[in-house]
Amino acid sequence: MNICLLNRYFDFRGTGVTRIATEISRGLRMKGNNVIQLATNGKSLYAYALHTALMVPFQLPRRRVDVYHALATLEAMWLPKDKSIATYLDLFTTTNPDRAGAGMGYSKWKLAMGRYYFDIGSRIASRCRYLVCISEKTQQDVIEHIRPDESKLKIIRLGISNKLKPIPHKHTKYTIGTLSQLDKRKRIDLLIRQFKASKIDAELLIAGQGPDRRMLESIADGDKRIRFLGLVPDEDLAKFYNSINLFVLPTAIEGYGLPAVEAMACKKPVMVLQDAIIPEEIYSRCIAVENYTSVFDSQNDMVELIKRVDYKSNLIFARSHRWSDCVDEYMELYKNIKEGNK
Repeated sequence: MNICLLNRYFDFRGTGVTRIATEISRGLRMKGNNVIQLATNGKSLYAYALHTALMVPFQLPRRRVDVYHALATLEAMWLPKDKSIATYLDLFTTTNPDRAGAGMGYSKWKLAMGRYYFDIGSRIASRCRYLVCISEKTQQDVIEHIRPDESKLKIIRLGISNKLKPIPHKHTKYTIGTLSQLDKRKRIDLLIRQFKASKIDAELLIAGQGPDRRMLESIADGDKRIRFLGLVPDEDLAKFYNSINLFVLPTAIEGYGLPAVEAMACKKPVMVLQDAIIPEEIYSRCIAVENYTSVFDSQNDMVELIKRVDYKSNLIFARSHRWSDCVDEYMELYKNIKEGNK
């Protein structure tokens, strides 16, 4: 089958959308499909908006394509509606613009323009033959705010690496870790401040990269207990998760929250904040606290909270996230589209 995938990037850059693109593209090729990758790139938000608004229709391959699949909604605006799929990763630029990140969170002008453009793109994308959401929460947001033909809607769960598993590790000091894009939405600044304000004898590992790194390093202010690891390659993910005692996810909002699932696959407890907007299937398996300072200050309380984690259930849940299943479900939709257009 000839499948055209559209995404901003196809080289792994440590963010969720690029991981999804690389894994789905790889999985489709392994099944013998011819995959055409169309990257909308754009080093800035302005360039990205310009590219998706004006350039995509001129770059789309027109011949010998069975299905077009936009792995994010803005790339779907120009796709032929009877041969296309749009994946909705989240809708929080519309539902919770105050929590948005991706370079928009600190500028009211960027946020207003980004929200307006995202709203338009999300609605146009709903003309596609299938609309795939990565969680029930995202699907409900799409139904409420986009109001599409609900017969088009599907939920397809994402996957995680099958190399993520518990590995014995000797800890010389209690280690707290987080992994994410370093931008406003992830609230790493809040984590650093609350860690510094606590009395916990531990170290904090911050993995990932993003536009806020310099600001976050400034907040850490040379605290030797805090280390920035930068981008963690796929082959080192299991090593990272197994090197920590506790995974924290201070995010304000998530379309799904794969890092939490990855940590669970390595039998690590996951701690989130009570006000976090995260799909219930993830949130219910995490330790939810009002703030980190009070928990870090009382290690006895922290130990008691961690004892309540159902590691076995979490591990089974994490292992149910397989990229092969994700690709298989998309393949079914591709086949439906191809057969319907004969």
